Amino acid sequence: MKKLISYGSISLSLFLFQLVYHHFSHGVSSASLRYAWLIMAGAGLIWWLIGRLFSNKQLRLSSNLYHSGLACFITWCLLNGVLEIAGSDSPYLWLYLLFGGGFICASLITLSWKEKSKS
Repeated sequence: MKKLISYGSISLSLFLFQLVYHHFSHGVSSASLRYAWLIMAGAGLIWWLIGRLFSNKQLRLSSNLYHSGLACFITWCLLNGVLEIAGSDSPYLWLYLLFGGGFICASLITLSWKEKSKS
């Protein structure tokens, strides 16, 4: 329940942030900024389901890697959205997606290793 409240409050904060940012962006909008809160809500639901499946067998490392990857994805969404609205771009934004995907894959790998060693 604590995880759902945490993810819900962060998703709500991201939703309010994008509302305020789009209000002051003079009619320009960005899809990545607008839907960043959905990524957070979906990731929270996935992690909650993983917690239900694996119960207390989760590694702390797996949790940290998952949340680091999620932070990379959300940072990419926010920076990409702000830069799109400003009419600019950065050649380094793809690194956020690369590292975010790597962290989440590493999280799932470490979670599966833990399950195999316990069985």
